[in-house]
Order: sequence, then structure tokens, then C-alpha cells
Amino acid sequence: MRRFFMMAFVGLTLTFASNSFAAGYGAAGCGLGSMVFGNEPGIIQIFAATTNGTSGSQTFGITSGTSNCDASGIILAEREDDLFAAQNFDTLTKEMAVGNGEHLDTLAGLLGCPSSQRAVFASFVQENYEAIFTSDQTTADEMLRAVKDGMFRNPVLSSSCSL
Repeated sequence: MRRFFMMAFVGLTLTFASNSFAAGYGAAGCGLGSMVFGNEPGIIQIFAATTNGTSGSQTFGITSGTSNCDASGIILAEREDDLFAAQNFDTLTKEMAVGNGEHLDTLAGLLGCPSSQRAVFASFVQENYEAIFTSDQTTADEMLRAVKDGMFRNPVLSSSCSL
């Protein structure tokens, strides 16, 4: 049984070793354990993993980009509107046509429009529907770019929304 655990430990260490050394922390990953015990290979990584797990520092480090963690795996705020538009493209298309809807309201919020200006945003996209959707092949990226370009040119939305 002991031999099995040793083989499993060596296998896991070798599996994660190349990725972890490139990231600046050991097999235990980033977090307080990586700061205290470093990236030395071997059994010390068990202590690093235990420290990471018991302190909760790994979760905090990943979300905040601290404790030897970086935030590259997190969806950055700048990309939220792109992802939302891509995932809800069909619904947004319909709601923009009628100038109302929950997804449209969410998109306005992601584009930095305060709740007091969401009706203005909805009217704007409805009035400019033909300019936003130039063809049946319009993609979510093209739609979002057209919405943002139009918002920059709109005096009310450009001053009230924080693009």
C-alpha cells in the first residue's frame, strides 16, 4: 500500500512539475503554502498544499492575483460584455428589435450604463437596429462593436455610460 502511495505521489509530482515550475510555484499551486514552502519539489509540496487548503489563501490568491497567483485564468471585467453578448446573441437580437428585455438591460449594465439610463439604451438600440445588424450574418462581436460605436456618438449615452 505504501508503495502505491509513493508511486501516485511521484506520478502527480511529475505530471504537474513542468507546469508548476513555469508558473513560479510548486506542485501544490499558488497560495500561502507556495510563499512559505516555495517551489522545492518533493514531500514539502504536501505541506504547501495543506497550508493552501487550510488557510483558504489559494482561492483568495487566484481571485485577487496575489500569493504567487496570477489572475490570468479569471474572466476580466473587460471581457464580460463580449462573453455575455456571445452567449446571449439570439435573445439580444430579439430584445433589441423590440427595445426591451432582461438581457438587454443586463448588457446596458455591462456597458456601464446606470439603471436610470437603461431605457435610453434600449431605445437607442431599437432605433439603430438596422445599423447594428447590417446583415443576417452579423456576429456577436460585430453587433457589440456597432453598439459601442453608436454609444460613443450618442451624446446622452456617451456621457452617462462608462464604456
